[in-house]
Amino acid sequence: MRKFFLLLVFAMALAACKQHTATVDQVRYQNIKLDSTLKVSIDPKIEAQIKPYRDSLQAQMSQKLCVASEDLFAGRPESLLGNFVSDLVLSEGKVLCQKKYPDIHPVVSYMNRGGFRAPIPKGEVTVKSIFELMPFENEVVLLKLKGSDLRRLMNHMASRGGEGVAGMRLGIRKDKAIKCKVDGAPLDNDKTYWMITSDYLADGGDGSKSLSKNLQRVNTGVKLRDMIIAHMRKLGDEGKMATAKLDGRIYHAK
Repeated sequence: MRKFFLLLVFAMALAACKQHTATVDQVRYQNIKLDSTLKVSIDPKIEAQIKPYRDSLQAQMSQKLCVASEDLFAGRPESLLGNFVSDLVLSEGKVLCQKKYPDIHPVVSYMNRGGFRAPIPKGEVTVKSIFELMPFENEVVLLKLKGSDLRRLMNHMASRGGEGVAGMRLGIRKDKAIKCKVDGAPLDNDKTYWMITSDYLADGGDGSKSLSKNLQRVNTGVKLRDMIIAHMRKLGDEGKMATAKLDGRIYHAK
């Protein structure tokens, strides 16, 4: 399929150049695997310069953070991975606010399913595992939202079959959010709520356009990935395991 697409593009380019004509007699291609079997000659001087940095990076990536009790996969309407990360972000976000923003009290967190690029594997969790989970340089953002805009976001989540959330609960019926609750109470359109999320979502990424209508935004400067790594390192230091459960925070309603 890829070869056909390249040939098609080439043919279209030729057709666009009306002043010139050409005939393609033969197309040759070769696939080269970029793996351990590929023999590449590297200048010893260059290798000597690279090696200290490579060894340092490998040492950092292989650091053990904690142990996961089971494989944490992403999914919809809720998932072990989505619940784990969303709970983690809300918990650490509250600690962050106590230290730096004492007047802000986040009650919900929102992480998009598409932002999880790998599961957290059962067993030893390393720094590398978290870089694979969250390879982006996203930052933690605090948003003050009207209840009506939070409801629009919940409807967006419902239309997609669910996302990663904490501090909220909703049912999905005909791609709409029903029985919406925040912090254990029914969602009030006229109230305001503080959310913790990523700058990507706060900017309207992945269809989260209702977040651009926020009443206030605080860019914390904290990397989301760093927050996850710090939390999991703390779990390991305390002898605790990374674990999660499905609790019906997003469900398909009859």
